[in-house]
Amino acid sequence: MWRAKGAVKINRWYRGTAIAAAVVVLIVALRTCSTDPKLANSSSDDAIKAELTLQTVTLEQPDADGTLLWRLKAKSVKYSPDSQKAELVDLDGEFFQAGKTIYTVTADQGEVQQNGETLFLQGHLVAKSLEDKLTLESERLRWQPKQDLLVMGNFKDEKFTEAVPSDTPSADAGNGDANSAPATPTEPLSDPLSMDEIESSQALLGAQSAETASDFDREAFIASFDPGNEGSQLSFDRSKQAPVIGFTPTVEALAKVVVVSNQDNRVDLLGGVLARSKDTPWMTFASQSLAWFTQREVIEAKQPIKVEQYESKAYETVSDRLIGAKGQVQLAENIVTLENSVQLDQFAQALKVQSEQAIWDVDAQTVALDQPVEIEKRDRQINASANKANLDLEKQIVYLIGDVRARGKENDSRLFADSVTWQTNSQEIEAEGNVSYQQAANPEVSLKGPKAVGNLEQGTVVITGGPEGEVVTEIVPGNL
Repeated sequence: MWRAKGAVKINRWYRGTAIAAAVVVLIVALRTCSTDPKLANSSSDDAIKAELTLQTVTLEQPDADGTLLWRLKAKSVKYSPDSQKAELVDLDGEFFQAGKTIYTVTADQGEVQQNGETLFLQGHLVAKSLEDKLTLESERLRWQPKQDLLVMGNFKDEKFTEAVPSDTPSADAGNGDANSAPATPTEPLSDPLSMDEIESSQALLGAQSAETASDFDREAFIASFDPGNEGSQLSFDRSKQAPVIGFTPTVEALAKVVVVSNQDNRVDLLGGVLARSKDTPWMTFASQSLAWFTQREVIEAKQPIKVEQYESKAYETVSDRLIGAKGQVQLAENIVTLENSVQLDQFAQALKVQSEQAIWDVDAQTVALDQPVEIEKRDRQINASANKANLDLEKQIVYLIGDVRARGKENDSRLFADSVTWQTNSQEIEAEGNVSYQQAANPEVSLKGPKAVGNLEQGTVVITGGPEGEVVTEIVPGNL
């Protein structure tokens, strides 16, 4: 049973607003007995259905041991005994766990249901986690303390009474804080998620399997989360709607629905998610659903995920993009690990890299690919493949290891080796181990040796170290 304290009309604690309602109904009944016999004969059912309105009230919900689960202060509270529901206006309060405050909240309106076991809040909501420095802004919230379940965003629940949208500005609006996220819109987006859909999305986040190359269209997936695309699902543009905005000092995120488990320090972002860093490196993370572990500073995806690095804080020009069927982002270390149908686009070098796994160290500007890899240098029409590779994005060098095969369109040249160091800006190569070079035109040549250096684009290669001593063969197109 929750309890109420009214600062104006009530000057003592009650074991429930229902008791206060009964007292008021009794007083009214006694007065009417002396003035109107007809009213005195009113049924007890009518008396029970009477509503009680209190001004400036504090509501609290303790557990069986007396430990507080939540406390709300409201400008006014209207209690209905027949529905055992309290409606609150202009409220702020705290959510507790093990006696400690885990969230502070403000909202325009709210409802207390099921003897205080469920809270519904709506209208310019702001919930702040003190421990994780996480702020969530939305239009609706459901809190079930015994289940450690906090749901915010564009969801639907049959038990939730919709309120008329409020024009009251958010409590945090206009505070001038450059690090705060934009205020949420008053009206939620269409097509809210049902609680069953939310549970299904959370189940996907916990699944062990992930989609493979044939399960999603890379280009369509990229376009669906492009902030510059009119069909994009979400955008950080302040003029567009976002059901939930969440931010810490380092990351801000948009989602359709957010589910928070405080005990696990876990925030599940569902229904289309777009997140970005608030400091260098300037990065964005997009997926249908993400699990954000706030204390560990880790983001996990069990569905296709796109990670992009931008050139500046303006988030206008993408320099690098990595997508995969699932993955993890270590926010503190700026390390991205994606698996299954991975593709890296390095736009400064016009490189497209495909593999089944990639580990991107953003600070070091390196990418490790420990599974078979294919690389395309689109502007120079050069393709290469190997058992694994390492990329130095800053120095523009690709290290290919194991069964290396490279092909240049110019002169239809082909290079085979055990390992190759490829400078992608100049196209200079160094090859070692079972080197074989073939050129189908101008002139047609086939050479072998233990080492080679040259330029694959120009078709100029030097093979060294033959079986009877060092042999150097130079191939210059048009001169033989």
